[in-house]
Amino acid sequence: MVSLIVAIAANTMMIFAMKYAENAGTNRNSVIFWNYVFGSLLAVILSGGIESGLFFRKELVFPLCLAVFNAFLMVSCMLTQQVSISANGAGISTTYNRLGVLIPTILSIFLFKEYPTILKIIGIAISIGAILYSYEKNERGLKKNYALLGVILVSGGLIDFDSKLLGAFAGDDMREIYIFSTFFFGACIMGIITLVKKSKMTRQDICYGAMIGIPNILITFGVVSAAAKLDAYIVFPVYSGAVILLVNGIGALLLKEKLTRRELVSTGMIAIALVLLNI
Repeated sequence: MVSLIVAIAANTMMIFAMKYAENAGTNRNSVIFWNYVFGSLLAVILSGGIESGLFFRKELVFPLCLAVFNAFLMVSCMLTQQVSISANGAGISTTYNRLGVLIPTILSIFLFKEYPTILKIIGIAISIGAILYSYEKNERGLKKNYALLGVILVSGGLIDFDSKLLGAFAGDDMREIYIFSTFFFGACIMGIITLVKKSKMTRQDICYGAMIGIPNILITFGVVSAAAKLDAYIVFPVYSGAVILLVNGIGALLLKEKLTRRELVSTGMIAIALVLLNI
């Protein structure tokens, strides 16, 4: 449960770091590149170093392939989320990103036979209803880009499910190399994109990259650890719902961001769902 709390707090921090990076006029590609650079370095530090002989073990094939796939998902999700935060706002972007909880929750029921109780099924249903209720064609005169939100939802859900797959099919000693490889490959992908687009890098980009990358790696460590020990129908709905509540709550109380009636109602529904999921 401690790992889950770390992931929730880190995700909340990362969302606001991304928002401030966008408002500061940073170069999006450079910031995301440095996010993965700092994430890779911190992964090595947190794991106490990577054993050189580890890369030659045959059981590494699955975690490494999963890490490559996860890196592409994380890069696409990060790029899309940055655009969506500017176009749609941090609150709704976070909400749709966390709606991806449906993917690991449902797939785990069918693939791993993790069956939730009646109360937890009600909680999952309420959380789904809350997200769907938040759908608005028009808000404050601005039309939302639901194509971006859809990409965020799918990629975010698949990223979470990768954590479940790792816990199910790889040993605990593979966790650190998987996380490091995910961020290392993410840095390679973003490095290529940055070079192709000839994106300029500034000290401000590096600083915001660190502000995003540090919580980002903590999210991955937290979710992977929690998914290895707890059922998916507990980990992902609780993680997703708590992040939405925190982002909307902090935005409304501390940053004076006004929530629409739909956002207030859906946030209340998510709070109820979290209670049911923890009974």
